Amino acid sequence: MKLQVVSAGHYLHTLREGEPLPDLTSTLKQVCSERPRRVDRFIELALLGSGLCARGRQLKPGCGIYLGSGFGPMGSNAAVQEQLLRDQECPKPFDFMNILGASAGFHVVKNLKLAGQNLFISRRGASLEAALAVVQADMQLGIVSQALLGVVEEATLPLDQHRQRQGLLPDTPVAEGSHWLLLEKYADGGKSLCSMKFKDRTGLDVYLHAHQAPSVRMQSAEDWGMSGDGIHDNPQAALLTGFLAADEKGTLLLVGRGAGEGYTLLHLGP
Repeated sequence: MKLQVVSAGHYLHTLREGEPLPDLTSTLKQVCSERPRRVDRFIELALLGSGLCARGRQLKPGCGIYLGSGFGPMGSNAAVQEQLLRDQECPKPFDFMNILGASAGFHVVKNLKLAGQNLFISRRGASLEAALAVVQADMQLGIVSQALLGVVEEATLPLDQHRQRQGLLPDTPVAEGSHWLLLEKYADGGKSLCSMKFKDRTGLDVYLHAHQAPSVRMQSAEDWGMSGDGIHDNPQAALLTGFLAADEKGTLLLVGRGAGEGYTLLHLGP
């Protein structure tokens, strides 16, 4: 099923060793109707990306929120574990509340004054594809006619511990990101987006060969980081929203590995 991408919100920041996390306060003021309180970094990132995506757009009250993440709110989860296991104390109430990924969706709904459903979908390495599949199903069933689909990946300090949690090699460049799409079933002026699955490389290669053209860019998850950007759990989301936010022309084909055997492909454009 093809959906129409109406707008995109893209934030990606590569972290440098020894540097603090960027202060998001001034940027959040531009996209939030009121100052967010008692929120963690994961929620701030969700508010930032969704706000950039929705800025200047008319959202339907029933617009659904579909938030994906490979690791979810890592900072709050680490804080709660330290309070429980290291300090032998009850976790702080807001740290405990914020370990739920759906808490970020709640704040997005509140900020954008929506009344639709709020889903949090976690899947290592393919949270964008997993959340997109749910959006497609809900659009087909008529549950929603407009959806904000986002992927948020948080980075935590110190970076050596963050790499251990994510199973990365020492000194691997890492990034935090918030990548959002406003999707509709039918929309004028948007780019079409569809997701496909291939059980083997042969079928994928046939499709890619059929779509070779000067206006087509092909990228895969293995390309991630080659431009100097840091790594987070879902490179496809960063590549897709980065392409849209830069208003690049033509078609984008993004190849990723499925949860088991096989491949996924995101086709943006004609």
